Order: sequence, then structure tokens, then C-alpha cells
Amino acid sequence: MYLNILIIPFLLSFLISVIAKNEKTLRLGNLFISVPASAALIFYAMPFAAGFQDKQLSAWWQMDSFSALMAILIASIYIFSLIISIRYIGHEYEEKIITLFQYKLYFALFQIFSLCMVLTVLTNNSLLLWLALEGTTLFSTFLVGLYRRKTSIEAAWKYMILCSTGISLGLVGILLLSYGARIGGAEGGDIFLLSHLAENARLIPENIVKLSFIFLFIGFGTKAGLVPMHNWLPDAHSKAPSPISAIFSAVLLNVALYAILRFKFIADSSFSDPAWTNNLFLIFGFISVIFSALMMLIQSNYKRMLAYSSIEHMGIIVFSLGLSPAGAAAGVMHMIGHAFAKSALFFGAGEILIRWKTTKVSKIKNMFAQAKYTSILFVAGIAAIIAIPPSALFVSEYAMFAQAIFLHPAVSIILFIALGMIAYAMLSLTVRMIFNFDEKTPPAGTPKEEWNITHTIIAAEMAILIFLGWWFTTENAGGVIDNIVKAFLFVK
Repeated sequence: MYLNILIIPFLLSFLISVIAKNEKTLRLGNLFISVPASAALIFYAMPFAAGFQDKQLSAWWQMDSFSALMAILIASIYIFSLIISIRYIGHEYEEKIITLFQYKLYFALFQIFSLCMVLTVLTNNSLLLWLALEGTTLFSTFLVGLYRRKTSIEAAWKYMILCSTGISLGLVGILLLSYGARIGGAEGGDIFLLSHLAENARLIPENIVKLSFIFLFIGFGTKAGLVPMHNWLPDAHSKAPSPISAIFSAVLLNVALYAILRFKFIADSSFSDPAWTNNLFLIFGFISVIFSALMMLIQSNYKRMLAYSSIEHMGIIVFSLGLSPAGAAAGVMHMIGHAFAKSALFFGAGEILIRWKTTKVSKIKNMFAQAKYTSILFVAGIAAIIAIPPSALFVSEYAMFAQAIFLHPAVSIILFIALGMIAYAMLSLTVRMIFNFDEKTPPAGTPKEEWNITHTIIAAEMAILIFLGWWFTTENAGGVIDNIVKAFLFVK
């Protein structure tokens, strides 16, 4: 497999970030190595995601349609975040908000953090999966606390303690499951291979499977931001640099959910029935959406608003997956759409923060007059994230409700009301921020906003969402999504 080669550029970019003597060398080195390498990963994974190529397995790696989809999402958001980081972090370096050491630290940790996400979704070894997922916490903790302010350090500590504790519980679940496989008849190192556990799931005693999956669901669910294990998420997402907030919300949460789904397949195969795990998904997904709706109504910070929106959408995805088998396709579509919509919003939030130096909605005045491009694109992102057509999220939520109303009509009505509350809250805060005029004019010499690379990337993501909104309704998309679903869904 070529996966060993594909991870080398991350290490080279990390090395350049460490040894670079100046900002220009670091910037160009990261761009010229990472962007082509990530494009190569997308090119390599695309045939697997589309179902044109059969899955590849080894003792360490696996590439099937689901892991390929995750690799494509990680690589795409990684490229966008890296390009925007050069503008965003470069601006903070020029403004002397951060030092050259912090500048180098940012890009070095960014590369290793991204590598850990790629390893999580491509490995076939459950222990390496756990180690890589824990690595995403350890390396990104310093990104959350990059500014070394009291609030950012507090958010970093909360993030590290809660997520590391959760992932430690996940390790207990992995060890329990492997122990169950051993006493069920599997021998040697194969008991830690995901493929081997899936093939021999019926040999594992059911009581061990249930106990291990509870540990795994709570542990990795903490990293995925599911309520009530979500406490780290609003602080970490609001205090991290905006490109990091984007990659957190767009792909890191999905990476943790990927790990849960791999073990869900093993549990469902053991029971020969997905009902038990589906009920867990329905309960926690529903609670996450309802809690987000209530919290959204009292927000006055636009980055925290986006953070609670991430909890909401993880709840929607998990709830959809709990409606399996029909709801699983909606969950996958929502996973894809949310990745592009939420990253675009956090990129926009970064532009707002660069100009106004605050995340408080009440302190932002004359935004439309001073930052017309950012205002228009941010409103477009809000419309996309609350599932207004032609957003791809409209199609995924429509598909979810079509199945949910049939199976759980009362729950569906409550969920619909909650999503309406969230849409109202997000639109209200956004309109207040953009059209909050005062009589004061901007200080003399304040430049009007010009179109920049961030606007180009946000516009590209909006175009992708519109394209996906159309493509999801085609027969070809149905076949591709079904192929992805089959990689993690047990069907009797």
C-alpha cells in the first residue's frame, strides 16, 4: 500500500516548521509540500470512496469506502485550513500578537495533529487508532492554548483533561473487546485488528461486547462532543485560532465518530442486530440537539455560537445513524455537508476577529459597511448550516426527517422545533452583528475590506455545498453513499 508514503509529507512539513529560521521559509515549505501531498491523498482515496476500487487491508492499514471518505474530508479541510492559516497566523505575527516561536509552534503542531487524524481513519490496528486519536488531543492542546492567555490556557487544560480521560475509557473498551475476542477463540496480535474483530465478532461474549461498547461510546463520544460529554468543546473551539476551530468542528469530531462507528459494526455483528447500539445513538443524538437549542438562545459570542452548532450537528449525524439502515445515508450526507459549511463559518469568524479583535457580538458595529465580502459570505454560511436550500444539509436533514417521522413521529416533532429554535438564534445573532450600526464612523485611515484568499476559499466551499445539494439527489450519489454506508453498517 502507498499509505506509508502518503504520511511522509506531514513529517517533512513538521520538520521544516521546526528548523525554519524565518517566517517566509516556513510558509513556503508548508505550502509546497503539504498542499500537493494532500491533493495526492485525495486522488488516492477517491476511487475507494466512489466504489471503483476494492478495499485494501494489511496488518496496519485499511482503505475502504468509509476510511477513504474520511481521508478526503480531512485532506480537503486540511488544505483550506493551511492556506488560511498562512494569512491568519501571518497577520497575528505581523501584529506582534504572537512571536516567531509561537508561529513555528503553530505550524509544527498543525502538521502532527493532522497526521494523527489521518492515521486514525486509515489504520486497521485498534491500538494504533487509540494512540493516534489520543495524539490529536495532545498535539492540539497546545494549539488551543497558543496565545497563553488565562482563558485560552484554561480552555486547553479542560480540553486535555476531559478528552484524555474519555479516550482512556475508550482504551479500556478496546482492551475489553480484545480480551473477549481472545477468550472467544482468537489468538495472537490479531485480536487488535479491526478487520479480525469484525470477522470474529460472533465469538465474543455478548456481555463483554456491551460493556466494552459502553466504554468506547462514552470515551470516544467525549471527543465527538456529544452531550453530556461535551463540556470541553465550547471553550476549546472559541479560544483556539480560527483555522484550528474550523478543523476541529469540520473533521476532528467526525474522526472520533468514525472510531465509534468502527466498533459499532463489531458490536452489531456480535449481536446480529443493530437495535441496541441504534438506541444509544438515538438517545444521545436527540439530547445533543435539544441541549444545543437551549444553549444557542443565550449566546452572545459568535465563536461559541458556532461551537454549539457543532454539537447540534454531531447530534443530528448520530441521530440519523441511529435510524439505520435508511437513516445512515442521511448521516453520511450530513457529515460531508457539515464539514464544508462549518469550516467556512469558522474561516469567516477568523476574518471578523482579525478586523474587530473581539468575539463579542455586541462589540461589532457597522460590519456590513466595513467588511462587505465577509458579511455576505458569513450570511451564506449561516444559511447553509441551518439547511436552507440549495444547501447540501437541506437534503441530508430532509432525508433524516423522512425516516424519523415514520419511526418516531413525536420525537421528530420535538427535534424539528429544536432545529427551528437554533435557526432563529443563529440568524438573530448574525443579523445583529452585521446590521448593528451606530452613529460613529470608522477611525480615520481604517481601510475598507478587500477580497482575499479567505473569501475565495469560503466562496469555493459554498459552491461545493450547492453542488453537493444537487449531487446528493442523483442516482449516482445514492450508489456512492450506499457503498460508504456498507463499510460500517451491519445489515441482517
